[in-house]
Amino acid sequence: MGLGISIKLGGKKPKAPPAPPWEMRDEAIPDTVAGQVVVVINGPPGESTRIARSARLTVIEVSPIEALGKVMLVGSVTAPDTVEAVIARAAKLRGVDWAQPNIQFQPLAAKLPKRFTLIGITRAEQLKVSGTIAMIDTPVDIASPALKGAHFAQSIHGASSAPAAHGTAIASLLVGTGEVAGMAQGARLVSLAAFDPSAKASGISQTRFLAKALDAAWKLRPDVLNLSFGGREDRLLSGLLDALSRKGVCIAAAAGNGGPNSPVLFPARHPAALAVTAVDERMKGYAHAARGAQIGVSGIGVDLLATVPGGFRRVSGTSFATAAVSGALMRMGECTAAHDPAAMRRSVAARALDLGVPGPDPVFGAGLLRLQKK
Repeated sequence: MGLGISIKLGGKKPKAPPAPPWEMRDEAIPDTVAGQVVVVINGPPGESTRIARSARLTVIEVSPIEALGKVMLVGSVTAPDTVEAVIARAAKLRGVDWAQPNIQFQPLAAKLPKRFTLIGITRAEQLKVSGTIAMIDTPVDIASPALKGAHFAQSIHGASSAPAAHGTAIASLLVGTGEVAGMAQGARLVSLAAFDPSAKASGISQTRFLAKALDAAWKLRPDVLNLSFGGREDRLLSGLLDALSRKGVCIAAAAGNGGPNSPVLFPARHPAALAVTAVDERMKGYAHAARGAQIGVSGIGVDLLATVPGGFRRVSGTSFATAAVSGALMRMGECTAAHDPAAMRRSVAARALDLGVPGPDPVFGAGLLRLQKK
């Protein structure tokens, strides 16, 4: 079995972390605070009372501006007077250097990355969740600065313990706290490493290792299980997936990256799993994503910044879209309270933003997963 993956690694040593891809959009706020004037006084603070009275201002605040050796008077205008009239009047007064409107500004880095806003997360505090999410993947670089402060545990199930790119990238997209903001910050992440990165660049595993990892997941009973790998049907693993579903674990699995002529891979094609495909931030489908009637939902998974051992890389694939969906599932009561995977799948379909042809389709499934129906 292989991992559904497309990571632009190359052969060079990782460079310094690039800036995360932010979608910056200024809010349509008024340029000024209505009915307020700022008067800059060249004199002692005691002069503010006289100046405010002469300018016909109601004092809001008087503050020394030590860097300029000035005093700032902020006042409100009483109708029918106007801001423009008060500024003109104040500028002529003795001791006044100038007067101006109280201008408004906005922080230009306050927006979340578009991958969050598209599904309904608009504030950084909304990234915080509780509960447990598990992943079966290659070993994670637990020393990565991007995971500093994350609630994280890892156990090895047949894999080497060497940190690998794929698992580390998935972990950062789930619970990252640094340059890569995780979708489920605050959740406890348990890595059940069952892929050996030394066997193949992206990692490789087998039934016996995955069976141990799935069994460990059954004992753990996480709220959500992320499976960003795929292969052929496996009866033993199918039984374990059924057992996990009966125990109330919500399972998200990557559809595969074999291209539009490739079928949805196992375990995503299993009825207990929510099969995830990838789209970009323009809602365009990932060119290498598998297609099929089993596709359940789409997640943002193209050209994302993710953490890998030693640095950061841009990544694309259904694996990474699955991490986005798994993180979103940690906000759904069907997974974290009711522990009802069937109800989760119904809710996901009801909330999704329909893409492509109307209704569920083999390219996008129900559409882009959203936290609230609009």
